[in-house]
Amino acid sequence: MNGINQKSAPLVEKMAEYLKEGYQPFHMPGHKGSFEILKKWRNLLGEGVFFWDLTEVEGLDDIHHPTGPILEAQRLAADLLGAYKAFFLINGVTAGIHGLIMALSGSGDKVIMPRHAHRSVYEGIILSGATPVYLKPEVDVEWGIPTGIGTDRVEAALNRHPEAKCLVMVHPTYQGLTSDLYAIGHLARAKGIPLVVDEAHGAHFKFSPRFPLPALQCGASAVVQGWHKTMGSFTQTGILLVQDNITGLEDYLSLIQSTSPSYLLMASLDAARQEWAENGGKLAEKTLDLAWDFRNKVTQLEGVLCLDRENINSSVLTGWDATKILLNARNLGLNGFELAQELRRKYRIQPEMASWEGVLLMVTIGDTKERMDYLFDSLKDLVSRFSVGMKKLPKVCYDYEQPEMALLPKDAM
Repeated sequence: MNGINQKSAPLVEKMAEYLKEGYQPFHMPGHKGSFEILKKWRNLLGEGVFFWDLTEVEGLDDIHHPTGPILEAQRLAADLLGAYKAFFLINGVTAGIHGLIMALSGSGDKVIMPRHAHRSVYEGIILSGATPVYLKPEVDVEWGIPTGIGTDRVEAALNRHPEAKCLVMVHPTYQGLTSDLYAIGHLARAKGIPLVVDEAHGAHFKFSPRFPLPALQCGASAVVQGWHKTMGSFTQTGILLVQDNITGLEDYLSLIQSTSPSYLLMASLDAARQEWAENGGKLAEKTLDLAWDFRNKVTQLEGVLCLDRENINSSVLTGWDATKILLNARNLGLNGFELAQELRRKYRIQPEMASWEGVLLMVTIGDTKERMDYLFDSLKDLVSRFSVGMKKLPKVCYDYEQPEMALLPKDAM
């Protein structure tokens, strides 16, 4: 978009302007910014939250039919991220995934999707009544994680099911791993099948060449990003990006999303977009530097492994996000649940996720050198309290054969 001003935050600015005008509220929400109610809650949160918790009054637009500041904020997001259109999501990435699958497929239509997809993809299949064609991922049994899907496997599925309404891919995985989405995107384009990408954990990829390629640069027709995960907006927010016109998408998004959208959530998306537009490169590089400094120091600790290219077993891995840190302490006799428990109880460190094999830690723009140093010092102390080889843990992750589908997901419900 020519002449677009990425330094502005149209929704935030319009909300601030509205608050200055001093309207007396005889509308929702019921708290009305009053000082006389919910005093304990107000003291905990601060007054600003209540004032800014606005609704669809005249001038503040409507996310279901945007014509004003919400539309302009979405246009700025599309421009920043290189998309044809952008849609704010206030019901999370889940709403975007549901809306896309319902717009692209109906009862009996085939949707090619990875077996390790997020539950929202399965839910979208249930809501649409579509028939899933499952792609089996490679699995690293030592780490207990899917590492991605080979291009040959995707190509075979596209050839077997040319009538498929869309291809869904995960980019990256929860642990930050990516397959060759660029090649997969070109295969889908050649077949005329829309590529839908769950990029919930990869909204930041655009802002540093040290990250994997963002999905929009890989030929995706539609991409759903979870901005609360890595970009700084409030929990439950995301952005849906489209490169192609998808008939009915806006209607399905309106069907899925709340009719009482939180302006705090939408404003946080607008503010986060403004911040990344102005400082995205610096934010990304700072976060990567913090992650790499920690990773390099962890190699000094005996008994702890940090997932990286050198210790993962995968023939399909093409990229990975170094800010996703998967730690394994099996050599100390600790499974992932026990490691997470130690980190929480003794060091007050809360991991993102724990499994039998390890714990997942996320490094984001909200982290500091002091916090990362504390994390390393805590891990170093933990290592000193356990002996390498103290006990042998049983193996619980194995590769599997793809089972035959007995029921459609919709029927299984």
